[in-house]
Amino acid sequence: MINVLETKRLAFLALVSLLVWSCSKEEAYMEDELLKVSNATISSNDLIGHWELSRMVADTAVNLNQDANYSTNLLDETSCFNNMSITFYSDATFTTNNATMTFEAGGNGDQFACIADRIDTGTWKVENDNLILTMDINGSTYTHTKAIDMTSNTFTFDVTKIESDQYVNDPGDTQASEIRILELEYTKAE
Repeated sequence: MINVLETKRLAFLALVSLLVWSCSKEEAYMEDELLKVSNATISSNDLIGHWELSRMVADTAVNLNQDANYSTNLLDETSCFNNMSITFYSDATFTTNNATMTFEAGGNGDQFACIADRIDTGTWKVENDNLILTMDINGSTYTHTKAIDMTSNTFTFDVTKIESDQYVNDPGDTQASEIRILELEYTKAE
């Protein structure tokens, strides 16, 4: 015969088991919801429009303006990149305003200087959260596949040293020569 104390103990264990099971079920549901949010895919429609460069962060601090202050955000070091932008059109074409520069300016031929903006055009698409750009630069066709991170009004991607060599002629002994990766952030223009 089961006494009152054992009955209370069994009831308590059953209640604890029920609570643990329901919490586990709720946690599993919340994890499932988190997975759904983090697995949101980026579509072409998310990018259509005009975007302006808002950050250009290097993996190495530089002092391009020679003011004795080093920064990893190149926008703090020069106004060269102020006009950089990209416009994605619904017909899968794009236009981008890129900066051009030299590292062979100044009296000794070893200083950074802006030259002019350069307009590039090409085609684009989004596949598996990657932005794929195909463009002609100086008579050569380049295709870059960039993993992009996106918020409601920004997107970012990295540019490697090998890719940047297609745009910039760095003689190899400048302070920018140490930069291996640039993270570019673009903000949707209103």
